[in-house]
Amino acid sequence: MEHMKRGLRRCVLALLGVLTLAIPSAAEMTRPAPPPVAGPPPVVPGCEQGCETMFSAALPGGHRLDGLHGVGGNVLAYWDGAHLVDTTQVRGSDGQPYERVTAGLCGAGRCAVAFEFGAHSAAVAALRVDTKITVVDTAVEGVAADVRDLNADGLPDAAVRQSTYEPSFALAPLYWVTYVQQDDHLVPTGCTTPVQAYEEAPITVATGACPTNV
Repeated sequence: MEHMKRGLRRCVLALLGVLTLAIPSAAEMTRPAPPPVAGPPPVVPGCEQGCETMFSAALPGGHRLDGLHGVGGNVLAYWDGAHLVDTTQVRGSDGQPYERVTAGLCGAGRCAVAFEFGAHSAAVAALRVDTKITVVDTAVEGVAADVRDLNADGLPDAAVRQSTYEPSFALAPLYWVTYVQQDDHLVPTGCTTPVQAYEEAPITVATGACPTNV
Protein backbone atom coordinates (compact mmCIF):
# COMPACT_ATOMS: atom_id res chain seq x y z
CA MET A 1 0.00 0.00 0.00
CA GLU A 2 2.79 2.39 0.94
CA HIS A 3 4.44 1.62 -2.39
CA MET A 4 1.28 2.57 -4.26
CA LYS A 5 1.03 5.86 -2.35
CA ARG A 6 4.59 6.80 -3.29
CA GLY A 7 3.90 5.99 -6.93
CA LEU A 8 0.75 8.07 -6.94
CA ARG A 9 2.63 10.97 -5.30
CA ARG A 10 5.28 10.87 -8.00
CA CYS A 11 2.62 10.93 -10.71
CA VAL A 12 0.92 13.97 -9.15
CA LEU A 13 4.23 15.82 -8.83
CA ALA A 14 5.10 15.06 -12.46
CA LEU A 15 1.69 16.33 -13.61
CA LEU A 16 2.13 19.53 -11.61
CA GLY A 17 5.53 20.05 -13.25
CA VAL A 18 4.00 19.72 -16.71
CA LEU A 19 1.27 22.20 -15.86
CA THR A 20 3.84 24.64 -14.45
CA LEU A 21 5.82 24.49 -17.66
CA ALA A 22 2.67 25.01 -19.74
CA ILE A 23 1.45 28.08 -17.80
CA PRO A 24 3.30 31.28 -18.80
CA SER A 25 4.80 33.35 -16.05
CA ALA A 26 3.36 36.73 -15.05
CA ALA A 27 6.29 38.46 -16.72
CA GLU A 28 5.61 36.65 -19.97
CA MET A 29 1.89 37.49 -19.81
CA THR A 30 2.61 41.22 -19.36
CA ARG A 31 5.47 41.46 -21.86
CA PRO A 32 4.49 43.92 -24.66
CA ALA A 33 4.20 42.66 -28.19
CA PRO A 34 7.19 43.46 -30.39
CA PRO A 35 6.70 46.61 -32.48
CA PRO A 36 5.75 46.04 -36.12
CA VAL A 37 8.63 46.15 -38.53
CA ALA A 38 8.44 49.34 -40.59
CA GLY A 39 8.38 48.75 -44.30
CA PRO A 40 10.06 50.95 -46.88
CA PRO A 41 8.57 54.45 -47.37
CA PRO A 42 6.04 54.74 -50.19
CA VAL A 43 7.32 55.75 -53.60
CA VAL A 44 6.24 59.28 -54.45
CA PRO A 45 4.34 59.38 -57.76
CA GLY A 46 6.62 60.93 -60.34
CA CYS A 47 9.71 59.65 -58.52
CA GLU A 48 9.58 56.04 -59.66
CA GLN A 49 12.96 56.56 -61.37
CA GLY A 50 14.31 58.55 -58.45
CA CYS A 51 14.06 62.15 -57.29
CA GLU A 52 16.44 64.68 -55.82
CA THR A 53 15.23 66.46 -52.67
CA MET A 54 15.62 70.21 -53.18
CA PHE A 55 14.08 71.27 -49.86
CA SER A 56 12.24 69.78 -46.90
CA ALA A 57 10.10 72.18 -44.83
CA ALA A 58 8.83 71.10 -41.41
CA LEU A 59 5.19 71.71 -40.55
CA PRO A 60 3.29 71.37 -37.23
CA GLY A 61 2.23 67.94 -35.97
CA GLY A 62 5.06 65.99 -37.57
CA HIS A 63 4.07 67.00 -41.11
CA ARG A 64 6.49 68.21 -43.77
CA LEU A 65 6.55 69.38 -47.37
CA ASP A 66 9.29 68.06 -49.65
CA GLY A 67 10.26 69.72 -52.91
CA LEU A 68 11.53 67.07 -55.31
CA HIS A 69 13.08 67.11 -58.77
CA GLY A 70 12.35 64.13 -61.01
CA VAL A 71 12.56 63.27 -64.68
CA GLY A 72 9.04 64.62 -65.22
CA GLY A 73 9.63 67.97 -63.53
CA ASN A 74 8.87 69.29 -60.08
CA VAL A 75 7.05 67.16 -57.49
CA LEU A 76 5.75 68.40 -54.14
CA ALA A 77 5.15 65.68 -51.52
CA TYR A 78 3.19 66.29 -48.30
CA TRP A 79 3.94 63.87 -45.45
CA ASP A 80 2.49 63.00 -42.06
CA GLY A 81 5.47 61.24 -40.53
CA ALA A 82 6.14 58.28 -42.84
CA HIS A 83 2.64 58.48 -44.39
CA LEU A 84 2.39 60.16 -47.80
CA VAL A 85 -0.66 62.44 -47.61
CA ASP A 86 -0.66 64.14 -51.01
CA THR A 87 1.47 65.07 -54.01
CA THR A 88 1.14 67.66 -56.75
CA GLN A 89 2.99 69.36 -59.58
CA VAL A 90 2.82 73.13 -59.98
CA ARG A 91 2.24 74.11 -63.61
CA GLY A 92 3.24 77.22 -65.48
CA SER A 93 1.26 79.56 -67.69
CA ASP A 94 1.74 77.12 -70.59
CA GLY A 95 0.06 74.31 -68.62
CA GLN A 96 3.28 72.30 -68.28
CA PRO A 97 4.90 71.38 -64.94
CA TYR A 98 7.80 73.59 -63.96
CA GLU A 99 11.04 71.75 -64.63
CA ARG A 100 12.83 72.29 -61.32
CA VAL A 101 11.85 73.23 -57.79
CA THR A 102 14.62 75.31 -56.20
CA ALA A 103 13.45 76.43 -52.75
CA GLY A 104 10.53 76.33 -50.36
CA LEU A 105 9.49 77.96 -47.10
CA CYS A 106 6.47 77.21 -44.90
CA GLY A 107 4.74 78.86 -41.96
CA ALA A 108 1.27 78.87 -40.39
CA GLY A 109 0.00 76.23 -42.83
CA ARG A 110 1.13 78.24 -45.85
CA CYS A 111 4.10 77.68 -48.16
CA ALA A 112 5.87 79.60 -50.90
CA VAL A 113 7.83 77.54 -53.43
CA ALA A 114 10.26 78.74 -56.10
CA PHE A 115 10.86 77.06 -59.45
CA GLU A 116 13.06 77.32 -62.55
CA PHE A 117 12.12 76.49 -66.12
CA GLY A 118 13.52 77.07 -69.56
CA ALA A 119 16.90 78.72 -70.02
CA HIS A 120 16.45 81.87 -67.92
CA SER A 121 13.03 81.76 -66.29
CA ALA A 122 11.76 81.29 -62.75
CA ALA A 123 8.48 81.38 -60.85
CA VAL A 124 7.00 81.29 -57.38
CA ALA A 125 3.70 79.85 -56.15
CA ALA A 126 1.72 80.13 -52.91
CA LEU A 127 0.34 76.94 -51.35
CA ARG A 128 -1.93 75.95 -48.50
CA VAL A 129 -1.23 72.62 -46.78
CA ASP A 130 -3.82 71.02 -44.47
CA THR A 131 -5.52 67.79 -45.53
CA LYS A 132 -3.88 68.17 -48.95
CA ILE A 133 -1.74 70.52 -51.04
CA THR A 134 -3.66 73.40 -52.61
CA VAL A 135 -2.10 75.94 -54.98
CA VAL A 136 -3.94 79.00 -53.71
CA ASP A 137 -2.43 81.59 -56.02
CA THR A 138 -1.21 81.30 -59.58
CA ALA A 139 2.54 81.39 -59.98
CA VAL A 140 4.31 84.68 -60.64
CA GLU A 141 6.92 84.24 -63.39
CA GLY A 142 10.12 86.16 -64.08
CA VAL A 143 13.86 85.63 -64.57
CA ALA A 144 14.67 84.68 -60.94
CA ALA A 145 12.65 83.83 -57.83
CA ASP A 146 13.26 83.69 -54.09
CA VAL A 147 11.15 82.78 -51.02
CA ARG A 148 11.53 84.11 -47.49
CA ASP A 149 9.56 85.87 -44.74
CA LEU A 150 10.02 89.48 -45.85
CA ASN A 151 7.89 91.21 -43.20
CA ALA A 152 8.50 88.91 -40.19
CA ASP A 153 4.83 87.91 -39.81
CA GLY A 154 5.48 84.17 -39.87
CA LEU A 155 4.10 83.72 -43.38
CA PRO A 156 6.34 82.87 -46.34
CA ASP A 157 6.66 85.64 -48.88
CA ALA A 158 8.40 85.89 -52.25
CA ALA A 159 10.47 88.00 -54.61
CA VAL A 160 10.57 87.69 -58.39
CA ARG A 161 13.12 89.43 -60.60
CA GLN A 162 11.81 91.02 -63.77
CA SER A 163 13.23 92.70 -66.87
CA THR A 164 12.45 96.19 -68.09
CA TYR A 165 12.80 94.84 -71.68
CA GLU A 166 14.58 98.04 -72.78
CA PRO A 167 16.37 98.13 -75.16
CA SER A 168 15.95 94.33 -75.27
CA PHE A 169 15.45 91.44 -72.87
CA ALA A 170 19.15 90.49 -73.04
CA LEU A 171 20.44 94.02 -72.42
CA ALA A 172 17.70 95.42 -70.18
CA PRO A 173 18.18 96.34 -66.51
CA LEU A 174 16.53 93.99 -64.01
CA TYR A 175 14.58 94.70 -60.83
CA TRP A 176 12.96 92.73 -58.01
CA VAL A 177 9.24 92.75 -57.17
CA THR A 178 8.41 91.59 -53.64
CA TYR A 179 5.18 89.88 -52.62
CA VAL A 180 3.63 89.18 -49.20
CA GLN A 181 1.00 86.55 -48.46
CA GLN A 182 -2.38 88.00 -47.59
CA ASP A 183 -5.60 85.96 -47.58
CA ASP A 184 -4.00 83.20 -49.67
CA HIS A 185 -2.72 85.60 -52.32
CA LEU A 186 0.71 86.93 -53.24
CA VAL A 187 0.24 90.68 -53.02
CA PRO A 188 2.95 92.92 -54.59
CA THR A 189 4.42 95.57 -52.30
CA GLY A 190 6.73 97.44 -54.67
CA CYS A 191 9.95 97.19 -56.67
CA THR A 192 13.67 97.75 -56.34
CA THR A 193 15.60 100.13 -58.61
CA PRO A 194 16.47 98.45 -61.95
CA VAL A 195 20.16 97.57 -62.32
CA GLN A 196 22.15 95.75 -64.96
CA ALA A 197 24.49 94.01 -62.53
CA TYR A 198 23.75 90.88 -60.52
CA GLU A 199 21.69 91.67 -57.45
CA GLU A 200 20.75 89.45 -54.49
CA ALA A 201 17.07 88.97 -53.68
CA PRO A 202 15.65 91.46 -51.17
CA ILE A 203 15.49 90.46 -47.50
CA THR A 204 12.73 92.96 -46.68
CA VAL A 205 9.73 94.20 -48.63
CA ALA A 206 10.46 96.57 -51.50
CA THR A 207 8.32 99.72 -51.63
CA GLY A 208 9.77 101.58 -54.60
CA ALA A 209 7.92 102.43 -57.78
CA CYS A 210 7.75 99.74 -60.46
CA PRO A 211 8.58 100.33 -64.13
CA THR A 212 5.47 101.30 -66.04
CA ASN A 213 6.52 99.93 -69.42
CA VAL A 214 6.23 96.26 -68.38
